[in-house]
Amino acid sequence: MTRPVLLRSKLALITAFVVAVAIAGISVVTWLATEHNLRSQLDKSLQASLPPPRIKIRCDASFPAEGLRQVLQGIQTLGLDGRSCAPPGVDPVVTSADDFVTTPAFRNGVTESGAEARVLLQPLENGEVLILSRSTAEIDTTLATLAGVLVGVAVLGAVVVAAGGLWLTRRALAPMEHLTETAEHIARTEDLTTPVTVSGRDEVGRLGRAFTSMTAALAESRRRQRDLVNDAAHELRTPLTSLRTNIDLLVRSERTGRPLPQRGEVLDRLQAQSQEFSDLVTELVVLARDDRELAQDPVDVPAVIDRAVKRARSRAHDHVFDVDHAGWSVTGDAGALERSVLNLLDNAVKFSPASSTITVRSRPGWLTVSDEGPGLPFEHRRSAFERFWRAPDARRLPGSGLGLAIVADVVRVHGGTVRFVPRPRGASVFVQLPESR
Repeated sequence: MTRPVLLRSKLALITAFVVAVAIAGISVVTWLATEHNLRSQLDKSLQASLPPPRIKIRCDASFPAEGLRQVLQGIQTLGLDGRSCAPPGVDPVVTSADDFVTTPAFRNGVTESGAEARVLLQPLENGEVLILSRSTAEIDTTLATLAGVLVGVAVLGAVVVAAGGLWLTRRALAPMEHLTETAEHIARTEDLTTPVTVSGRDEVGRLGRAFTSMTAALAESRRRQRDLVNDAAHELRTPLTSLRTNIDLLVRSERTGRPLPQRGEVLDRLQAQSQEFSDLVTELVVLARDDRELAQDPVDVPAVIDRAVKRARSRAHDHVFDVDHAGWSVTGDAGALERSVLNLLDNAVKFSPASSTITVRSRPGWLTVSDEGPGLPFEHRRSAFERFWRAPDARRLPGSGLGLAIVADVVRVHGGTVRFVPRPRGASVFVQLPESR
């Protein structure tokens, strides 16, 4: 099995590669600049070594003295007949017909012994061409040595940078490795309470804090789901027992053949309980829904109120609904907001006597739903918005205790607040929502 390459190794290799490329580029530029300078100096040296214009080189002269040999080193002439003439002891440059020039010119050449040389061609007054040459062996040796040094520096630099980069990335990524180990531990144990100890203000520190926030949010979500399931199971136990009792009465009556005197009453209770279960399931689904599933559309609040009031009237014919609202809008989910207003209306209907008035008022930024019931004591007003909470005097009435909890959740998601406000008679719920511009 191939071993995966760690991130720190990748970073070290990438750094070493980048540095090696940079050193190689600098080395090439250095080598080319050195070569240009050396050859320019050689050309200037050749130009400075030109003899006086009237000098005459004799090919049949005797071997010159040591001093004169230094002067005549690499000197020769190219006659009009194409033959080259060089003093004794000079290694002449191989010439060709192209060497006849009318202006001074430089070229690279090779001597008869095979040595590379730099050549200056200087035309003379008599039509011949004076040829000066210098060996490029020293330049080639210098450039070869320089190339070896530069290659060595590039390789050594890449190795040093790779080692240093590996050491630095190991230290820099130590918090990341710790964070990875913590994440693997959480994935293995599903323990979202495991602390993530990553500090600093760099990217790793930000990632650590984001990871901590994420695990905290997941832990809170899991806690809320667990509480919802536990509360739902607790609340369902009593109505399920009652439902099962009524069904057992009907089954026993059918099996024994004995008529059940309160059969109609039992059927009415079953119908009410099935409706209560249906409402409870709907409310549980709303509470379990992720906040991100809600829409973010322009919502006409008066239209939402009118639809909710229409639905409330259809099941509360013995109540009067007094509605007064002005035009305004919010950004959010029209269905969720309508459900919230309907829950407030249903709650007001449930706790109000027959023929009483349910008052709905709305202006930009707020709405209220008030009833003429017994009201809610001050000490219970905060608890009323908790899930499955029911006032002591209301536990005999139908309901799940989720209506106001749904209102609180929906209003919170929309950036608003909800609370009970003082009222001389009955209860009044005040909802504040941010008005869209």
